[in-house]
Amino acid sequence: ELGKSQATAIKFGLKTFCQEKKFKVICSPLGRVKSTAKIALSEATYLSEITYDDRLKEHSFGTWEGLNSQEIEARFPGMQEKREKDCWNFQLPEGESFVLLETRLTSFLNDIDKSEDILLFCHEMVSKTLRKILLNLSRQQTLILTHDQFSFFVIDNKQMHQYNCNPIF
Repeated sequence: ELGKSQATAIKFGLKTFCQEKKFKVICSPLGRVKSTAKIALSEATYLSEITYDDRLKEHSFGTWEGLNSQEIEARFPGMQEKREKDCWNFQLPEGESFVLLETRLTSFLNDIDKSEDILLFCHEMVSKTLRKILLNLSRQQTLILTHDQFSFFVIDNKQMHQYNCNPIF
């Protein structure tokens, strides 16, 4: 229910925001984000069809996917501590490091038409890493960024902007 209310709030924000400009829409192909995009864009005008790009998938946790801290420590003793020391470069077992994610997203940004206005629907670490690349942020600045689920992000003139649609402030 919370996810649907967040998508509905974004829908009203986009309805207002997307009145005059035509936006290209690019979305992660993963279920939750894909569903959010469909709800959020259901009444928007001046939008292209949604295209999906695998490079916008969330950072891969590999064999850690779905595990809590205690389960990770039991199965991979000491690895969480190693990751904490250098989380940007630490590659998760059968997963990605943030460096690999950054490489994937740099490829995405190199391939998009920067003359277009683009509306992205993506995951938390993807949005943080895109902002790192676009705004030339440090790794530390990137890791403390927020990713409000009542927000949408727009890449405009090679910059990413966040628009909050939360009806309750």
